[in-house]
Amino acid sequence: MAHTALDEEEIIEYFDTPDELERKVKTLADFIRNAKHFIVYTGAGISTAAGINDFRGPTGVWTSRAKGVAPPPRTVQHPEPTLTHMALVELMRNGYLKFLVSQNCDGLHLKSGIPTNNIAELHGNSNCEACAKCGKVYYRQTRVKSVTDKTRLTGNICTTSNCNGRLRKTTVAFSQSMPDVCIDRATEESKKCDLSLCMGTSMRVSPACELPSMKSKSRNKKMVIVNLQKTPYDDQYALRIFARCDDVMKMVMEELNLVIPPYTDLQLWSNTEWLADFERNWSFRTAGETDWFSGDI
Repeated sequence: MAHTALDEEEIIEYFDTPDELERKVKTLADFIRNAKHFIVYTGAGISTAAGINDFRGPTGVWTSRAKGVAPPPRTVQHPEPTLTHMALVELMRNGYLKFLVSQNCDGLHLKSGIPTNNIAELHGNSNCEACAKCGKVYYRQTRVKSVTDKTRLTGNICTTSNCNGRLRKTTVAFSQSMPDVCIDRATEESKKCDLSLCMGTSMRVSPACELPSMKSKSRNKKMVIVNLQKTPYDDQYALRIFARCDDVMKMVMEELNLVIPPYTDLQLWSNTEWLADFERNWSFRTAGETDWFSGDI
């Protein structure tokens, strides 16, 4: 929302010098090598390279609206996972990255190939809809649209036997409750984390911003922040990097001798095995919970 936009001082972007960035990346790679339970927390900043606007950057959605101007239009109609998205997939495949927590609802993490049981999408997924009655989740080929505002109904009906509940969007808007199963899983993983890497997030939306710093005062816990703007948690970091996410991840992967795979369309909506895995493992809400919409089930 526009009232959450940053002020003129907070909106300033900073950039490390090439030498500073190289030194910091080497330290981050060393942190990753030695971590036992490494978690990445992502925000809108990792998707700007895909042509999706962020919210609190100099030309972000909330920044623009606070100034009374229209946000810049999307540069692409069908955004694809970025270099950062694909680097995270490779880090997980190689056993470095244990879990991913995202505030993004653009769906790019699942499209990139992140396993459904290793991610918590705290603000939902624009390609997913769910039944508030029985809790079943559905993954669609395109973005899910609602036919009503308050109830967030999509017009589709649950196909679970003897349910016939009405389906709703899973994306979380301001004033709506967080998906309880999802936030519980993210909290559980965060408590085990000894290295948290926050990428492209202003770290100003609660409770998501509180998760990376859990046990941050412990000598066994390190928090790294990669963001162009300063954040309210900048006094708690073990390492602070001012650079674009793609630039950092490209350098980190080179330090780890890992190759970032190119993005290929996995056509998840037509993969029967993946869809069954998605329905079993994608963390969302407890069946019957109605706090995420106003209206009848």
